[in-house]
Amino acid sequence: MSQTKINRWIDHSKQIEEGDIFVSQTNNRIFMEEAIQKGAIAVLTKCFIPDCIVPQIIIPADMDGFIKRVSTVSYERYGKQIKTIGITGTNGKTTVASFIGQLLMQQNKSVCVIGTLGVYVNGEKLNNLFRNNTTLPFYDFMQVVKYCYEKNVEYIVLEASSQGLLDQRLGNYPIDVGVFLNIGKDHIEFHGGMVPYKKSKEMLIPLSKQLVINDDDAWCQSIADKTRLPIIRFGENFTNDVVYQKVDYSTEKVRYKYLIKEKELQVEMNNSGYYNGLNLAAAIAVMGALGFPLDEVKTVNLPIGRLERIHNNVGIEVLIDYAHTPDALEASLSAVASYAKRNIYVVFGCGGNRDKQKRKWMGEVATKYATKAIITNDNPRNEHPKDIIADILKGVDIEKVITETDRKQAIIIALSNAKKGDIVLIAGKGHEQEQIVNDLVVPFSDHEVVRSYFEGLCGVITKNDPVA
Repeated sequence: MSQTKINRWIDHSKQIEEGDIFVSQTNNRIFMEEAIQKGAIAVLTKCFIPDCIVPQIIIPADMDGFIKRVSTVSYERYGKQIKTIGITGTNGKTTVASFIGQLLMQQNKSVCVIGTLGVYVNGEKLNNLFRNNTTLPFYDFMQVVKYCYEKNVEYIVLEASSQGLLDQRLGNYPIDVGVFLNIGKDHIEFHGGMVPYKKSKEMLIPLSKQLVINDDDAWCQSIADKTRLPIIRFGENFTNDVVYQKVDYSTEKVRYKYLIKEKELQVEMNNSGYYNGLNLAAAIAVMGALGFPLDEVKTVNLPIGRLERIHNNVGIEVLIDYAHTPDALEASLSAVASYAKRNIYVVFGCGGNRDKQKRKWMGEVATKYATKAIITNDNPRNEHPKDIIADILKGVDIEKVITETDRKQAIIIALSNAKKGDIVLIAGKGHEQEQIVNDLVVPFSDHEVVRSYFEGLCGVITKNDPVA
């Protein structure tokens, strides 16, 4: 009997190469035919497909069991030689993953970072190889593990979202260090309440060999109380393994200070507030969990779209930030308020068709800190933008608000009102390059709107207008 060598298990027809097996999640004939044309040698399905021209592997009821088997085999064959760090929490996953990646590279280690911004190996993005999800789809993740093995990557750092964990995107793949940052107000409607939201994130616990937890967060403390896994704690309490010390936030540059086994560690950065100081504490704690003695940490940089400063020649501080939850928006606004000398303008909106209860809280936070809040679109999807804005307005000081449904115009309103020394925070989309309106995905970049505005002030004609 002849044997056929299987290349990979792939569930996305466009990724299929010669020798792959196509895992059909929907039994869509169009996807199957595309996969077969691209070289799939077999199709794995839940039920028999008539007239299929390649062999079929039928698993009628236990697809989850198959996923666990694939993740076990992938770990045994490729992943055992790679240390894996998984990070969960409502806010800060991308920043902490980036910080860990940078700290590992400072130790001359090869590292892959997987998350909201894509897949990066040693700081270089791998374009067009994998799908864009905070937590990669399972079969994409298995491809990354194999790729890292072949490229001698030593560490994988990944964001583990609540939905990703609930969807079994990690299978039962072992995680060397599981990191728990915080719980906040996001995706609550999707999960059906705060309790199931927390439980979905806690699915990282049984995958993990040891934990790093934020001892300043009550939910994280509760996780520590109900597990026997080894734990490294970070936070402000002096009993923690990594102690985050108070710093002076009144200047644009700050020195974040930490105590590790009674030794002081200082890191100079642009002021990104208390929460990013705490995010760096999480990354330092992970390095301790991995066995690195940190006597010195060079400056680390926030990832793209996280309190990212956009240069201009008119003296306005323009920041683009991904903050799209009440806690994240408060973290960003409190950071800039700590050193602001003049006015603060914030541009933000809320996504359509989800998380309606957080809209009022977003409005409350914005008008608590900002001189003026310009409320606008942020992926309205199939909801009318004015209805979303009406929900946000329930939580605002109305005298501090301007409403403008066109996001481009809202950004221009903020920039044109700001004077030298003022701060403009454009929140909600960060690195994103599109706007979702009804069923359309429209190209849109906060960065490009800002750059085009300042180019126009300087008399530069821009041919490529960022928004049609």
